[in-house]
Amino acid sequence: MKAVIVILNLAFLLFVFYRIWGFEKTPLRKFFWPALVLKLISGISLGLLYTYYYSIGDTFLYFKDGVSLAALARSDLASYFEFLSRGDNSNPIWADLVYQQPRAMFLSKITSLFCLLTADNYWLISLYFSGTTFVSAWFLVKKINDLYERVKIGTILGFLFFPSVVFWSAGLIKESVAMAALFFLSLIFLKIWRRERISWTAWFLMLIALWVVWSLKYYYLAIFLPVAFTALAMKYILTKFAIKNLPAKVMLWCLIFTMPLLLMSILHPNFYYERFMEVVVSNYFEFQEISNPEDLIHYEGLKATPLSMLQHSPWAFFSGLFRPFVTEAHTSLQWFLAIENLILLVLAGGAVTQIKKAMISPHRLLLFSIVMYSI
Repeated sequence: MKAVIVILNLAFLLFVFYRIWGFEKTPLRKFFWPALVLKLISGISLGLLYTYYYSIGDTFLYFKDGVSLAALARSDLASYFEFLSRGDNSNPIWADLVYQQPRAMFLSKITSLFCLLTADNYWLISLYFSGTTFVSAWFLVKKINDLYERVKIGTILGFLFFPSVVFWSAGLIKESVAMAALFFLSLIFLKIWRRERISWTAWFLMLIALWVVWSLKYYYLAIFLPVAFTALAMKYILTKFAIKNLPAKVMLWCLIFTMPLLLMSILHPNFYYERFMEVVVSNYFEFQEISNPEDLIHYEGLKATPLSMLQHSPWAFFSGLFRPFVTEAHTSLQWFLAIENLILLVLAGGAVTQIKKAMISPHRLLLFSIVMYSI
């Protein structure tokens, strides 16, 4: 029976992927299967990495909780749906769960649905998660290439083949689901940016995507939404008023940006002004306690004060993008990361030399917004 379930799920996935590929008539078509296979392999590899390289991993604990919830569904469907909607300790299943923290439990609930679909098959669930993220990334790449032909190579490499992007948004992890939703939100943003018609189905899916990202990675939205709002507001203002001065444009962008940013700051306790810096610093020291000193970014004298944050931010930004260096790698996994970071550093250096072109680009507002989001 389990073999039949595996075959049916694989056949369904293959049918969906084949249909998407079949509808693609542009030269982008030739990248579909190589990128898809890489994504699916990455999801499986993530499971193998946590099986043989790390002693324990969130991915299998999410699966364990998903299996427990699926078992509840099979024995008492009403209690299962009640737990999905409420998710509190009033249900006896609460004591059996590894994760009782809301964000982790949210993913376990999603996982339980796929446990029911796959008869508790971790590897099939990994394929579903990876495939969903790939499809979302694929349609975003397609939209970007339709709108901006000159960035075709960078878009394909960045979203579909760049190792860290592909690997760490695959498999049964929070990032996989959250990035699928974020890619879709980016697609909707581009449609709004270009004043394209958006179907009611897309609006509905956008609301689901917002809910999913907020439930799993609320801090993704805490920056994405203010940046997206600011970019759209700036575009509207610049079509109405001929503002030629570049510093004035930058100042106006920053001014508009603060309004939705302040709104986001009151939507989650970790963003409250009096708490935000304390959360950052306490998280850093918690990681410091469980990390090898050789594998840690060190911030000497870090304090929960605006001045201290400002002083350490450049090093945090640079390290987050480009470390570990090849001189710091001492494991096989770190060597892969270090080589990728070296390539990224070279590409970033080349991009810096093109700043003058970016300043006169017709898409400079969009470019500036992307840079601000990244920072």
